[in-house]
Amino acid sequence: ERLLRHYRQVAGLEEETIADLGISEEAEFRHLPIAVNADSISVWFLDAISPFLLENRITLEIFVDDQEKTIRFLKAGTVVGCIASEKLNVQGFNSTKIGAIRYRLVAASDFSQRWFPNGFDRVSAAGTPVIHFNRDDQLQYRALSQVFGSPQLSPPAHYIPSAEKLAEAVLRGLGYAMMPEVQAATEIQKGRLVELDPRGRLETPLFWYSWNRPSELLERLSETILTQGKRILG
Repeated sequence: ERLLRHYRQVAGLEEETIADLGISEEAEFRHLPIAVNADSISVWFLDAISPFLLENRITLEIFVDDQEKTIRFLKAGTVVGCIASEKLNVQGFNSTKIGAIRYRLVAASDFSQRWFPNGFDRVSAAGTPVIHFNRDDQLQYRALSQVFGSPQLSPPAHYIPSAEKLAEAVLRGLGYAMMPEVQAATEIQKGRLVELDPRGRLETPLFWYSWNRPSELLERLSETILTQGKRILG
């Protein structure tokens, strides 16, 4: 049933009988629901997709979640494609690697001086506020495990489900967190952020999932996301 729903969504984009509405194909906007992880929206996705949208009469409905959870929209039949951090076998869909987002474990300079006056150690990290995107966000835990090993630390936490506002919260000194390197590097150079420990650096792969019997339109969308995503992410 879910696959049939996907097929109807995709096939409908190419085979709509708009003649009955008296609308020419040139005037018709076609709608594509896709799921994208929050950091991709913040870091690269709009740069990658804007030329395609400007050249085609397409409207997007973007469902946003943590990169480990966007796949749920695909499985539920809500979207025709998604960007996710896991490579899974999803019946009826192909997955292709786009690239990766690199992260650094950072904090505001004054925050670091206040909470880690003797350095970023296990005891201070465990008692200092951390910031997560939501309760599914595992990036901070993974970084702390890389730095300190077992047992897993569970610091007091804020949950801010916006990539932009999470970064803003870090800059305001509300907590420490993982931040995409392309965003963090600029603020580190300005002296507003410090990297707490380079051992906490992580790289999260990104995969594009699309229907394995795509319409011409979805094929062109996929090609744009893959080509431009690889270019921007390096």
